[in-house]
Amino acid sequence: MKKLLFTLFASMMALGAWAAHPSLLLTAEGVAEMREARGKVPTFDAAMARTLSGADAALAAEIEVPQPRDGGGGYTHERHKLNYYEMVDCGIAWQVTGQEKYARRVADMLKAYADLYPTLGFHPVTLSKTPGRIFWQTLNESVWLVHTSMAYDCVYDYMTAEERAYVERNLFRPMADFLMNGMEGNRGNNKVFNKMHNHATWATSAVGMIGMAMGDEELVRKALYGSDETGKHGGFIQQLDYLFSPDGYFTEGAYYQRYAIWPFMVFAQCIDHNRPDLKIFEYRDGILLKAVSTLLQLAYDGRFMRFNDALLKGYDAQELVYAVNIAYNADPSNKTLLDVAARYQDWVLPTDAGFAVARDIARGEAEPLTFHSALYRDGRNGDEGGVAVIRSTDPALNSAVSFKATAHGLSHGHYDKLTFAYYDNGNEVLCDYGAARWLNIEAKYKGHYTHENKSFAMQTVAHNTLVVDERSHFDGDYDESMKYHSDIWFTDFSRKGVQIVSAKERHAAPGVAMHRTVAYITTPFLQYPLILDLLRAESAEEHRYDYPMWYGGHLVSLNFPYEKATTTMSALGTANGYQHLWRQAWGHNGESATTTFTWIVGDRFYSLSTATTPATEMVLVESGASDPDFNLRTEKGYIIREQGRKNHTFFSSLETHGTYDLQVEQSANLTSSCEGVRLLVDTPEYTVAVAEYKGGHRVTLCVANASADAKTRHRVETSEGRFEWTGPYDVKMN
Repeated sequence: MKKLLFTLFASMMALGAWAAHPSLLLTAEGVAEMREARGKVPTFDAAMARTLSGADAALAAEIEVPQPRDGGGGYTHERHKLNYYEMVDCGIAWQVTGQEKYARRVADMLKAYADLYPTLGFHPVTLSKTPGRIFWQTLNESVWLVHTSMAYDCVYDYMTAEERAYVERNLFRPMADFLMNGMEGNRGNNKVFNKMHNHATWATSAVGMIGMAMGDEELVRKALYGSDETGKHGGFIQQLDYLFSPDGYFTEGAYYQRYAIWPFMVFAQCIDHNRPDLKIFEYRDGILLKAVSTLLQLAYDGRFMRFNDALLKGYDAQELVYAVNIAYNADPSNKTLLDVAARYQDWVLPTDAGFAVARDIARGEAEPLTFHSALYRDGRNGDEGGVAVIRSTDPALNSAVSFKATAHGLSHGHYDKLTFAYYDNGNEVLCDYGAARWLNIEAKYKGHYTHENKSFAMQTVAHNTLVVDERSHFDGDYDESMKYHSDIWFTDFSRKGVQIVSAKERHAAPGVAMHRTVAYITTPFLQYPLILDLLRAESAEEHRYDYPMWYGGHLVSLNFPYEKATTTMSALGTANGYQHLWRQAWGHNGESATTTFTWIVGDRFYSLSTATTPATEMVLVESGASDPDFNLRTEKGYIIREQGRKNHTFFSSLETHGTYDLQVEQSANLTSSCEGVRLLVDTPEYTVAVAEYKGGHRVTLCVANASADAKTRHRVETSEGRFEWTGPYDVKMN
């Protein structure tokens, strides 16, 4: 860090450090190569055609820079977004074609914004603690400046000195100051600018990029090292140190890693072009390139696994096009990035990086992206839990499990310690709700997070994990949750036929210790891999324990009698997310000690078989209660409820089985093979659980609850014999 800071100061003595234009995402050398290759690289030709089409469409209309009025999705909001896209298109079109009309358009639009900006107070929509001036929140202002900096860099040499002075004096410098300091009436932007958060990444990137475009050393220093320029209290470099774990995991989760990676990679590319001596892509053992690789692994079928605040986005998002293109340009040895670009993304950037990707795809250099099981540690030092992803060792099976045992995840984190989700056959089988937000649909709370995001989506019951006494983890208290993290007990992805993760949580529910172990097991006797789930709760006091599972698809069968609400429904509870659950059906299983719930997703069946007693209550629920504005998506859940328990272990077998073909009207193997699940031993020291299947087969999961040492030998006596193993776990099949 000190070396990087010294290098920066030493290399920025002259204002001429950014004298050449373009130098942000384009370079003069890159533009020359693009011009030379026109008509020879199909993917890049398509990118340029798209850019020129956007530029020509802009020229066909009058410049419109409206008075800000609307929130996300509203007319003025979308118009100002379109304007920065148009300026980028026109700036690049000018560089590649040399046609003055494109440069003139950018210059004229910048002049219009420079006329407007000094007249603006805060935006009239008051949904943000840090309102913008052009947009309802400062974040969007930062995004605007990131893009507009690219356009300005492209036309800098075209504009006269007088034109540049006018837009810099009336637009760019005031906007940079606003992003760093706010203005009279709200100085919250200074805190955000120096914060460890994705909003700060956008702000520092915007200020740094416009600083480079204008040749302003001070702005670049503040962007890199925070308002005080020390590197100790904020700035882009400190964000690289704090926001990513050593594995490249971004603490807010995959969805916001997708969003944050955009400014991280864009500004890094600008730094690399202008200050190659800083070796930004090598910083912290190549943390940015690791972050891109990790993000690609936190996906299923090209869509990011949903946890924390998350909507359904994937590799085809524009953020990932930027990230993949720039990452490949920084490290051309990673040919799997070409596979991502070719297979999932239908365009490349019209920049140096995009050209490199398109050129090498055309040369046939792409190598298949492979997915693997791994633990992605959380926390800047990698010691705050992590996210485990388990995948089938047979790619043809296309299944995956995500297991979240992390720190809270900043303001976008959910109260969902030790939650897991299951993906199979191209579908979400056990789901995470994600976020309650209709992004940029103004009629839905102006595109912002709805109130139901806090009252339901963030609450524990909206996730596949333990709920104690109908209270969310940490009672839904953000500050309390931020103090703690879950702990990984052990992982093992190396054993043939068995992949497993185990984690503990000691703080989420007062007086209750949680321990969850999820094993993904390939057996010789089941059609598909099996998942065994052990979720233990220990307490000195009696509690109600709820074990919710949110599922995709449709219910097929239950092996217990139930009562169904057919004319009226009521909410399951009154708070902590329960007020949003319609109580659809309920019942008890007095006939069997194993309760089985079977459902269908796509053309495949799934059965969850859980150890229960006649006192165990099963409840089927659906989201949507206490939701007068229809803000919640309709999702279905299955809750297993234990009353008056101090210690309890939920043990389940999740079996994938069968096929359903509507075209030929046939189904096969539509019932579960599981004949029973039982706990043979369950003590603070050991849990031994057995699942039995048709044909006399059984799988036994043994877990050492008190020692995770890999060399410790264990021996447990049970009613069915002695079990011995070495290490924290064992799986026995017969």
